[in-house]
Amino acid sequence: MEKQEPAVDAAGWKSAVLDLFGGGWTFVRTGPRNDDDWRRDVRAVMALKTDDPRRWLSLDYAPEVGENRSGTGSSFMPWSPEQLDASLHPVNSGPATQLLVALKGEHYQAASIPDFESHRTSLFESAARIVSRFGPGASFFTNASDAQGNPDADLLNPDTQWECLSVYTTDCGLVAVSDTEVGVFWAFWED
Repeated sequence: MEKQEPAVDAAGWKSAVLDLFGGGWTFVRTGPRNDDDWRRDVRAVMALKTDDPRRWLSLDYAPEVGENRSGTGSSFMPWSPEQLDASLHPVNSGPATQLLVALKGEHYQAASIPDFESHRTSLFESAARIVSRFGPGASFFTNASDAQGNPDADLLNPDTQWECLSVYTTDCGLVAVSDTEVGVFWAFWED
């Protein structure tokens, strides 16, 4: 029997998002699928031009910088859909769940989460709850280069480089795409 991922409601979403993204330089935002090209919808979420269709919790805890490097007020550069293709690599739901946990740690490493082993189960439950919002047919993408050509890459403690999409020194994240919604889950690092 295949393990079924937990269903999520607004309260479960809020709890999971705060568990994984509530304490660092992070960005969590979802938006509707309005375009046949999901990349345009992701770009709208990154540019803060859309709201969560369910009106659930969003976060934008980006580090402050002395200048607005994107020219838009967003943490992300104004990427074209074609540029997103070059930077985002497809991953399966298992690595996507791992990466959501890893984004909580310093330099996107689960090993750097304080007392990780004692929190491991609850962190993975939160990540599974977030992934479940997008349904079993969802697609996931990351800018972690370990995933390039390897949709089953181990992303819990990636030893990788990142195709930065934000205005910050380093960033890493996950894009989730369903038939009706897109989600952007990102962490930033600024020297």
